[in-house]
Amino acid sequence: MRRIALVTLAALSLAACSQDTTAPTTASDLGNGAGAFGTALTAAGGYEAGIYESRLANGLPDDLKLSTEQKEKIKALVKAFEDATRADREALRAILKEANDAGRRGSRDDARKVLDRAVDIRARLAAAEAKLKADIDAVLTPEQRAWIAAHSPRRCDPSKFIPLSDAQRAQIRALEADFEQSNKADLDAVKAAYDEVREALRAGQSREEVAKILERVKPAIARLATGRIKLREQITAVLTPEQKASGCLPLG
Repeated sequence: MRRIALVTLAALSLAACSQDTTAPTTASDLGNGAGAFGTALTAAGGYEAGIYESRLANGLPDDLKLSTEQKEKIKALVKAFEDATRADREALRAILKEANDAGRRGSRDDARKVLDRAVDIRARLAAAEAKLKADIDAVLTPEQRAWIAAHSPRRCDPSKFIPLSDAQRAQIRALEADFEQSNKADLDAVKAAYDEVREALRAGQSREEVAKILERVKPAIARLATGRIKLREQITAVLTPEQKASGCLPLG
């Protein structure tokens, strides 16, 4: 059924393109022609496996942060996915480049023929990414899953999300790394505080005693919240107008 949907989407997009033989072939035309690039990861604001991993690490609120064990499990899942799908991802990038080149030359028929080769690849990748999302969900707590569902983009249309370029991937990963480095002291302090809170609750300490622990890191929590808003804005600024128009904006 999913393959049929992808083929149908490709056919509709290409039919729309063929109605205007003089208009230039755009990135959106090519993206939709190859099928729905967005997947379960895109709909959650992660775009692709490696970026979703970092978005989970930095996008969740402090009281729902991933544990070290969760980070390790998710990292292993992402690596396994990337290893298993490397050939298909590289083939898809090559097809898109070839189709874009054909589009720049003004040959819609040639671009369409090239994109036809991408449908089965996209179907396999979409299925693999859906499984990865399900596997990651199984690692998360019910509270973490509920937060992600509540903050997933409501207007997101994954079928309209054009894939990230290599430059965009590098920019987003650099922004994530800069956030972690710039906020390391606050991140460590808040993590230590929440670990202390969990121990206090297990030990049966009162709410007042627990509140005192959190009060110590209240400024750090506020700074991190502000930092995550800025990070979201920075990542959004990396996206093209077409990507933004899909409504699939960053997690957290």
